[in-house]
Amino acid sequence: MKERYYNILAAVDGSPQAHQALMEAVETARRNNARLYIAQVVNSSGMLVNSATPVSQIIEEEKKAAIKLLEEEVAGIDYYNKQMVTCVGNPKKALCFDLPETYKIDLIYMGATGKGAIERRLVGSTTDYVVNNAPCNVMVVK
Repeated sequence: MKERYYNILAAVDGSPQAHQALMEAVETARRNNARLYIAQVVNSSGMLVNSATPVSQIIEEEKKAAIKLLEEEVAGIDYYNKQMVTCVGNPKKALCFDLPETYKIDLIYMGATGKGAIERRLVGSTTDYVVNNAPCNVMVVK
C-alpha cells in the first residue's frame, strides 16, 4: 500500500455497493488530502442498434441520467476537492485504462457487485477486470 494517494477514482453505478465504495473513497481522500474523481461510465457497448431511436439520442439520454445520478451522489458529500466525471464507452476499459491515465489515478474504489449473475458470466465482472488489469491499487467494497 502506498504511503499517500493523490488522485482517487470512485466508480458509481447506482448500486448500494458503489455508494459504500464512494463513502470510503471520500474518507480516504480526506486522510490523504487527495483529489477525488467520482465517475459514471455510460456503457455504449449494449446500446440497442435495432431501435427506432437513433443511437446518438439514446447515448445523450443515458448521459443525462448518468449526470443526474452523479449529482445525487455528490450532493451529500462534504469534501472540497472532488470532481464529477462522465464518459461513454466500455466501463472496463474506461475505469481500468482511460480514466486512470487521464487523471493520473493512483487508487480506484469500486463496489464488489453491480451486474446480474447471467450478464456477469457472459461478459465478465467489471470489478474483476479492473482488479486484474488496473495500473494502480484497487479497493473493492462490499
